[in-house]
Amino acid sequence: MKIAASAYRPEWHPDWASLAAKIEAWVSEAAEAKAELLLFPEYGGCEAALIGLQEDASAKDWAARMVAASEAWLDLHVGLARKYGVHILAGSLCAADGDRTVNRAFLVAPNGAHTFQDKLILTPYERNQMKIQAGREIKVFDTALGKIGILICYDSEFPVQARAMTEAGAEMILVPSATDFPAGQTRVRQSCRARAIENQCLIIQSPVLGPVADCDVLDQGTGRVGFFCPPDHGLPSNGIIAQGDTDKAAWVYAEVDPKAISAPRQTGQVGNFAHWIEQDERTLHVKSENLR
Repeated sequence: MKIAASAYRPEWHPDWASLAAKIEAWVSEAAEAKAELLLFPEYGGCEAALIGLQEDASAKDWAARMVAASEAWLDLHVGLARKYGVHILAGSLCAADGDRTVNRAFLVAPNGAHTFQDKLILTPYERNQMKIQAGREIKVFDTALGKIGILICYDSEFPVQARAMTEAGAEMILVPSATDFPAGQTRVRQSCRARAIENQCLIIQSPVLGPVADCDVLDQGTGRVGFFCPPDHGLPSNGIIAQGDTDKAAWVYAEVDPKAISAPRQTGQVGNFAHWIEQDERTLHVKSENLR
């Protein structure tokens, strides 16, 4: 299958029609390139709140603005998925979960069916400035393209969640990300590469770019698209299938076969996926020895 992952830069729009035209232009471009799955980044959906007169607000206010726009954002992507016959991971944004506010990424199928993954572990900024809450569930989505997991940015830095997804059958994990500075981009990128090795599967990172003037959530932003795999027989020896240029807004495309990427689970030089369980018993107790 062909997958398109974006490095995407949100911007202010005079009205909703301007935003919708921009998103459709991106989706149309990827569809014309024969991509079947399109990935947009974490807080790409903040663009749904960047409508009208340009004005600054607090991080908490930006979260509320995204919640107010979240249904229209979903509807936009449902329409585009249907029109162009593609699967779309929409840029994540804040959405309501009852009386809670979460960071939510919507996954939409070509028939308009849709679901979501909420961010599971929040950064200090999301906890303290945005005042949002963590997601309740780890999910795996059974699609016409295979079983898909989603780890939103910081979630990728915690290996047990990715492990739970792959044990539940995920053949690829999508990582929409938002990192302010090179250090954050390095953490997420290297974590994605580690998750690909541990789980012997495909991991795809899609970053949001900044800065966006007068938007505290996107006042900075750096990253590059990456398609990562386990470095093993029949796969790139550096574990990189494709990657984009840092901070260049563009689609990056890759032809991939998730089953071939996970084939090293049975025939690889190493057996990280199968041998994971061998960590468990010994990690329950750490022996301390004194050499003083």
